[in-house]
Amino acid sequence: MRAILPFWLLAASLVRAAFWMENVYHQGKASFNPKSHGYKVFRNVRDYGAKGDGITDDTAAINAAVSEGNRCGGYGCIGATVNPAVVYFPPGTYLITSPIVGLFYTQMIGDPTDMPIIKGASNFTENGRALLDADPYLSNGKLNFISTNVFFRQVRNLVFDTTAIPRAFWAVHWPSAQATVIHNCIFRLSSNFEDGHTGIFMEEGSGGMLTDLVFYGGQYGAQFGSQQYTVRNLTFHGSQTAILQIWNWGFTYKSLSINDCETGLNMSAPDVGSVTLLDSSFTNVGTAIIVGRHNDSATGLGSLMIQNVKYTNVPTVIKDLDGNEVLAGNATGAVFQGGYAKGNLYAPEGPSAFQGCDIPFDQPSALKLGDQYFERSKPQYEEYPATAFASARNHYAVGDGVTDDTAALNAFFYDATRPDVIGFLDAGFYLVTDTVYVPAGARIVGEGLASVIMGAGEKFSDITNPRPVVQIGKPGELGYVEISDIIVSTQGPTAGAIAIQYNLNTPILEGNITSDTPPSGLWDVHVRIGGFGGSKLQVADCPITPNITNVVEPACIAGYMSMHITPSARNLYMENNWMWVADHDIEDWNQTRIDVFAGRGLLIEGSNIWMLGNAVEHHTLYQYQLVNASDVWMGQVQTETPYYQPNPQAPYPFTQVNTTLHDPDFIADCPSSSPSTVDQLPGNPPCAMAWAMRIIGSKNIMVFGAGLYSFFNNYNTNCSTNRAGENCQARIFSIQDGNGTEGLNSTTGLQVYNLNTIGSVSMLTNKGEDVAIWNETIATYASTVGIFRNDGNGTNVSSTEF
Repeated sequence: MRAILPFWLLAASLVRAAFWMENVYHQGKASFNPKSHGYKVFRNVRDYGAKGDGITDDTAAINAAVSEGNRCGGYGCIGATVNPAVVYFPPGTYLITSPIVGLFYTQMIGDPTDMPIIKGASNFTENGRALLDADPYLSNGKLNFISTNVFFRQVRNLVFDTTAIPRAFWAVHWPSAQATVIHNCIFRLSSNFEDGHTGIFMEEGSGGMLTDLVFYGGQYGAQFGSQQYTVRNLTFHGSQTAILQIWNWGFTYKSLSINDCETGLNMSAPDVGSVTLLDSSFTNVGTAIIVGRHNDSATGLGSLMIQNVKYTNVPTVIKDLDGNEVLAGNATGAVFQGGYAKGNLYAPEGPSAFQGCDIPFDQPSALKLGDQYFERSKPQYEEYPATAFASARNHYAVGDGVTDDTAALNAFFYDATRPDVIGFLDAGFYLVTDTVYVPAGARIVGEGLASVIMGAGEKFSDITNPRPVVQIGKPGELGYVEISDIIVSTQGPTAGAIAIQYNLNTPILEGNITSDTPPSGLWDVHVRIGGFGGSKLQVADCPITPNITNVVEPACIAGYMSMHITPSARNLYMENNWMWVADHDIEDWNQTRIDVFAGRGLLIEGSNIWMLGNAVEHHTLYQYQLVNASDVWMGQVQTETPYYQPNPQAPYPFTQVNTTLHDPDFIADCPSSSPSTVDQLPGNPPCAMAWAMRIIGSKNIMVFGAGLYSFFNNYNTNCSTNRAGENCQARIFSIQDGNGTEGLNSTTGLQVYNLNTIGSVSMLTNKGEDVAIWNETIATYASTVGIFRNDGNGTNVSSTEF
């Protein structure tokens, strides 16, 4: 199944000169850039004069590599998709005296086999706050970029060293949003806590993913403040406080290893909504977790869920802000805490405030490797030489956004199934007029996030006959794939386009995951519908019409569905995937709103699915829908309802119900005299609006953190900003048994932890009953349900079982 590196290739890799990314022939294009013929996507910092000798000041050379080509980042430009850049660092020590300034749509990548060091000089400029400043402050005190619109960035395979700087300092300043990641980096911070060093400082945003990071020293290993984030496999050594949670609505932490620190996780700030902590360990830590002051009221503030966490030589596992011990540890031995929960319980009625340990978390074995939920880092193929990479351009794909590359890409994907080949999708926009097929055995890697497959034309325009742009495996096909760093999009009117259809069944020996038989994987694979250069779905094409009722421009119906994981699909790992129907034109300096329509978000009908750092936004009918699915793991998923609704209200313009795909019936879902409201809910909220999540006839669904948001009615935020009444929409999350086309399956084994909603009167609707109302469990800007579960018979678990 998984390709084994041939002996001759392994031998060659042992003597190669550098990481394949440095030596492969780069033919990437910025297809819709006005100066595309002279524009460089791939930039090696050495080509711009950087020495990497630890002596020369490389600041100017690195910033030149980042900024060449009139890239977006100066005053006024806060977003652009026509000028991507992959900035590569060969091994070496790069001394800098002022910040490296991150620009929009930039990937900064080092050699993972010999990680380059970004080292701050002792004379680092006094007005510089960070080695890498991804969103610098302007003179007016505002960030250069709007943090919630900082998309499509990566930083990986770099070492950040601040040890020579004798003042308060951040290694990386990272206000960020969706489709961003810091991956496989090391942070070397001052061991003198009074120097005030922090590895990652994040004070705004709406992310996102952080994974495979190691921190040494620092007053704070990391300071995190963002709406939501998934954080996986972070290791801390010798920090005063490993993680300071500045604020959030919901963070999910998985596989933390915190060692020799005074404090592990401090989440006692007044604006912390919820934290979910899984599969982690604290060793030689004075206090593992600090929570806010105890509050006996039914508030959702500071909700905490802990599962499968080990404490060794930890005198205090949890204490509150006043220093009171909430949960004792053991100063000499090992303590394994099966579970702990603090927050609101709905089972079946609520809220019931609870706080305690030994929570009976159910853990489906199909989702686990050993005693932890399965996880897997993005492959970087560092063991392969450049000669193993087959270029799409060398398969006659043009990638200029104009030429039809359908046949060329099909040949390219087929070639990528060879065990000694990895398919390299050079940067560019690959226009396809029919489905391109990725067979089992393929391994595909894009060039940063600048590799875009774009469906266009008549075959994708028939709303009555939807077809996939990218089809991964045929229905029932067995095998294995790895795909990373690509975007799938549409151009113009493509009302019948399913961006990604995933059919593959990846067999796992006797149902047991091992390192030799892993699931297939999609890492940093995104769907982007509209709002980018060349999409023909920008502000000039698709202006909003808030003052005109029920108007939809047919040319702006641009997607039938973002992704379909079909019933034959099995064993798929997804990490950091964003499926976005654009609410604004990224190219417009004012970020002007647009009306682009796509019907369905992510439909899951398969089994054994892992989704970490996954977000689905602005689809007309729903964002997530699970039908007859089983064994699904979700880590801090996030949604937004379309900003235009209820003008028009759902399902318009997708009025033809597809019962085969189990489309929602908004007449049935909105039981009242009008499909626009639900009479029994306060505030007269509109009901015929997109579901954030529907779970139908499914089993063993694990939701470890969710942010389901509805901010607008017809582009007006009054419905979500008035805390006297959240009434953007009536309902947002539905759980029901299957019936009719869905079969007769019951939804069983559902576990939802730290559900955060905004703008919806009902937070959760179970079999037509509104179980939780927003004002019962107010937390921060969001309301938070700590736990909702049902048992094997499909009924709710009572609070007495905790």
